[in-house]
Amino acid sequence: MKTHDSCSHAVESCLEILKRHAPETPLLALGQTLFWDEPMKLAVLHWLQQVDPNRRLIFGIHDTDYFARLHTRALPKNARTVGTYALLPHNDGSTRALWAAAGEIAQLFGSETVPTLAMFAKYGGNVERVARHCAETDPQAYVDALTEAWGWRALVALDTAPRPVCEVPLREISEALDALLEFGLDGTWRMLEDSQARTRACNWAWNLRQRAQQYAEAHPDASLADLFAALYPELLQMLHGLPLPDTVTFTRTTELLRFNTRTAHLPRFQIVEAFLNPATRPACEDAYNRAVAGTPIYPLPEFGEGALPFDLLIPGKGRGTILLTERYLSVLTPEPQIVRLPAPVHTVQQLAAVVERTWGDRCTLVGKALTLITMLAHEFVFVFNERGSPYLERTARMHHYLREAGIELPIYPLLRLQYPTWDALQAAECVSLRLPEHLACAFGEPVVCTDVFAKRWRAVVSEQQHLLERLRTTRSPRALMQLLAEREGDAWSVRLQEYDALHARLTNTVGSWAAMLREQTHALHAERRALIAEIQRHPHQFKTLEPRLRALKARIKRLNLERKRVANAPEAKALRTRANQLECEAERAKLELIRCAYLTVEGLHHTHARPTAWWFLIVSPRWFHACAHNLEARLEAL
Repeated sequence: MKTHDSCSHAVESCLEILKRHAPETPLLALGQTLFWDEPMKLAVLHWLQQVDPNRRLIFGIHDTDYFARLHTRALPKNARTVGTYALLPHNDGSTRALWAAAGEIAQLFGSETVPTLAMFAKYGGNVERVARHCAETDPQAYVDALTEAWGWRALVALDTAPRPVCEVPLREISEALDALLEFGLDGTWRMLEDSQARTRACNWAWNLRQRAQQYAEAHPDASLADLFAALYPELLQMLHGLPLPDTVTFTRTTELLRFNTRTAHLPRFQIVEAFLNPATRPACEDAYNRAVAGTPIYPLPEFGEGALPFDLLIPGKGRGTILLTERYLSVLTPEPQIVRLPAPVHTVQQLAAVVERTWGDRCTLVGKALTLITMLAHEFVFVFNERGSPYLERTARMHHYLREAGIELPIYPLLRLQYPTWDALQAAECVSLRLPEHLACAFGEPVVCTDVFAKRWRAVVSEQQHLLERLRTTRSPRALMQLLAEREGDAWSVRLQEYDALHARLTNTVGSWAAMLREQTHALHAERRALIAEIQRHPHQFKTLEPRLRALKARIKRLNLERKRVANAPEAKALRTRANQLECEAERAKLELIRCAYLTVEGLHHTHARPTAWWFLIVSPRWFHACAHNLEARLEAL
């Protein structure tokens, strides 16, 4: 995607450009949950108040998105269930297909960074071999643990019917939500080594959990989205440290995208009009299908005849894809809704009239993966974090195809925020942090001060990336043990010496005898081949040469049996068994090094771009203010 060249990554420049070209357009920060990186976008307020204090900054809850559900028939082993929900990690084994939304959380330094099997293979790790022959647990449990994203959990609904967040009853999920918060919040404050900081953080975490429970008890008919809406202003005010200005407001997609005859004229539904108009519908459908080609996103024909890239959320009936033909309007809710049309629907106002007449005026029309951004970018400047939304590239591609077809859509650029997350950690006076295992290994010490972490993290990431490259090119068991001895010290130096001694004994005893037998066998095979060739040249001599041929075959058989006996001698088996054990230990250690290095490199890069907002309140509010003060940004065209 194109970047606005004149921005130069300065927030002031971006806001000045918006001030000139989109003076009345609000900024929109839209997300599924307030327990991840979405509230971080409040950092832009620091600059808005200096450059454009009257511009509105709207925080929205994407409450029309589906709540995560399990895509496998059985729960993974040791899964924690709370009522009709499960608290799951994400790995590349039993939860590979997990897709989380609205109910996810990460401890400090944690993220949904999955060390995949493909990643291990890339860096020379043979997970399948180790899982089958070297693991101390069953292979599936080993793969699950090895590939698990560190410090991350998701709530998953166990019922099979998909439900949007706005229809998840709070009374049903509150206990499971508290278990999720306990994992994230308590796991984070326990990393604080300083007793005073730990006590303060523990109290803050407990108060947040209590606030959520109190709201659930006081509002028995509320939804999960209602809880998010209640807590959002409170969390942002804690980050800001002052009362929020009137320019900061809140919404949700059930409000933004409410679809009826009174809202259908809004610019956000202009893209819907393009998909309904017979003159532009074929080009729009083609642009969408071409844009999603080669991705897991379904092209429109997969949904059925007349499919549009929009869903309709019908209160009490659920959310489903809209199918529109000349004679029927269908919505693929869990129980499909079908309406016979008295006349073809070719405009958004006509569609709104049918929807309102059939299901009332509180339906919500939501764009699918690509079109949701298009809808709202007609009226808002979307605010995204780095690495936010995997759909943006495909959305831009769809817009390109639409322009090629002569369909121009007036769309505002995105404002992409870049946080100095880990660099800014030095602003938090020295808070001692007990690092998770992979970071303790990378930093070479279990506890570091925040300012030390801020100064060292980039160099540590570089070192771990270099280690991954070394591991990728380290092939033989002996070379691997040498690398481990270099890194781990005496323990692997002793193992390497033992490994060399084992091979020396195998070579000097069993090996020399086996080599002699092998040479004799090869010589007899060569003699037998020559004899067969002689018989083929002179068939009349077969009777004369046949006894010799049989004798050679018998000798070869006896030698092979002797070779097997030598190879399976108790001493040889014991030597090879121990050598294999050492190789297994080395392979397991290699996989652990790959895991730790990858979690350090990718995990720190990911969390640097998309940090969890409440981390800043647990560690130090000064950290957030430093992030806001040193924020960078760019405008990104769609």
